[in-house]
Amino acid sequence: MKVAVVGLKRKLIEKELTKYDLKSDKKNPNIVISFGGDGTALYAERIYPGIPRIMIKHSKTCVKCKYHDFSKVLTKLKKRRYKIVEEIKVEGIVNKNQKKKLVALNEIGIHHGIPTKSIRLMVKVNGKIIEKLVVGDGLLVATPYGSTGYFYSICRKKFSKGLGIAFNNPGNIRKKSLIVKDDSKIEVKVLRGDGIMTADNNEKMILLKEGDLITIRKSKGKAKIIELEKKRRIKV
Repeated sequence: MKVAVVGLKRKLIEKELTKYDLKSDKKNPNIVISFGGDGTALYAERIYPGIPRIMIKHSKTCVKCKYHDFSKVLTKLKKRRYKIVEEIKVEGIVNKNQKKKLVALNEIGIHHGIPTKSIRLMVKVNGKIIEKLVVGDGLLVATPYGSTGYFYSICRKKFSKGLGIAFNNPGNIRKKSLIVKDDSKIEVKVLRGDGIMTADNNEKMILLKEGDLITIRKSKGKAKIIELEKKRRIKV
């Protein structure tokens, strides 16, 4: 089995692979090991989209130690004693331009471009206007997987199905969030103000200007998460 390891301390795992008949392969892996925190996991999904991925985190009791016991994890990978769970992803595209497209596991965000100024947006779902004018810091569209992150920090709630629209610090509406079906087509038009479209912790951002139309919907590709003993995050 070919394995790619992603993380700042990936060499700690890479040197253990051969003991379990696992081969390090960064180009065409069968499995990806994300060794780090949530940011590393999102990065791993971005560079290896759709490849089954397991997330290994440092134990809080072993922050400074040099040795980690990977034996249980690597043995189960070798013997294929794991479960793969699929998670939907979400994509955003500006003015139907494929060069201005981002894909995310957690969320697509529309943000104001200048921190001291609000952005004004109109929001449609499946062609129906749900908010004619939203004045604030922007909005984001999250997946169920991402609902425990940025979405939760805004709305203080999670969801397990569909796509979640969160309005970030709106000044003219009371609504904080809306859950729609995962096959919904969400359109966001920039009415006024410069903006930015983001995807998770991706450093690539797309600049937005007045009149731009952003279409956000479920992506065709899915993330494949490896579970060991019903756990998605393994601490070592």
